[in-house]
This record gives sequence, structure tokens and C-alpha cells, in this order.
Amino acid sequence: MENEILWLIKIILANHAVGGGEQKRGMPLGNRTSQFFANVYLNELDYFVKNVVRAEFYIRYVDDFVILESDKNKLMNYQKIIDGFLKETLKIELHPCKSKIIKLGNKINFLEFRVFYYHKLLKKSNIRKMRRTFNLFREKYEEEGADYDEIYDFFEGWLAYAINADACRLRQKIAEDIEKAFPNEISTKEIDKYLKID
Repeated sequence: MENEILWLIKIILANHAVGGGEQKRGMPLGNRTSQFFANVYLNELDYFVKNVVRAEFYIRYVDDFVILESDKNKLMNYQKIIDGFLKETLKIELHPCKSKIIKLGNKINFLEFRVFYYHKLLKKSNIRKMRRTFNLFREKYEEEGADYDEIYDFFEGWLAYAINADACRLRQKIAEDIEKAFPNEISTKEIDKYLKID
């Protein structure tokens, strides 16, 4: 069984190519196994940060992580030690532009949100992307009719993401726009669970 799993993993990893068949390191973002592999591979990082570095407040989701600490010098030391561990043990490194030490009161971008001390907002780029997709769906609907499942799946997914931010008015506006643009397809009753007050 172990040999079969390793064989399958090699097939998946070898399947990532860019234009012209050129091989590229890593996995494409949309690959359904990328989160699984990242969690397995970075399990050693979790152990290292919690048991060797002994960072008390450490949060990781796939390949994004945050360490909270009141002492800036400690954080600088953590950064150096962790980067060394990643390079030596896992053959990867901290992103030179995204790895930062910032004050807790400042905004941080984490897991597709803009996180502030007391609240979190959606990333503006994600709102723009959703609006573009919304317009494409509406044009398609007006020209050819609708694929209910495709439209519903997209908006349910987006609203499930948006409910985790302080964006109640935006969610309500999007729900109204959905009902107007697709009157015979989706009603606000179907997406009421995403419209609760923050």
C-alpha cells in the first residue's frame, strides 16, 4: 500500500508543467492535493516552532503562519532560526517580501483577509474579483440562460468566505444584486444563513 501511495504522489507531482511542457517546482495553487501535501510537509515546522523554538502563540494554515510575541528581538530571533530550519531541513525558505515583523495594531494580510486589532475585512482585490465574476455570470445569464448549480455554487462559496469578515452590509448588497440579476434562479431565502448581522 505504501508503494502505491508513493507512486500516486510522484504522478501528481510530475503532472505540474507550465507552457511548452516546462517542468516547474512546487504545485499549482488550484491542485486539490496541494493543501494536503502542504499540511503533511509542514508538520515538521509545527513541531519545530512549538517544541524547539517554543513560540507560545503560533497559528498556521497551509503555508501561511503567524507568531504573536510582545518582544521584537525574540521575533527577529524566531525568524532567523525558523528560516534556517526551513532551508536546512525542508529545502524551502521564508518569502523575503511576505515575512515581516509588524506591530499588532497594524493591519496584516492573512488567509485572504485584512486583519486589524478589533476587526477583519475582505481583501479589496477579492471583492473586485468577485464583482468581475458576478458580471460575467450576469452577461452569460442574459445571453444564454443560467446554469443554476454553477451560479449558486460560486455565490454560496463567496458568501461563506465573506461571512468571516466584518462585511454585513456588503453581503446584504451582494445578496440583493444576486436576486435582481438572477430572479428565477436564486432567492435571498437560499442564502439567508450568510446574511446574519456581524
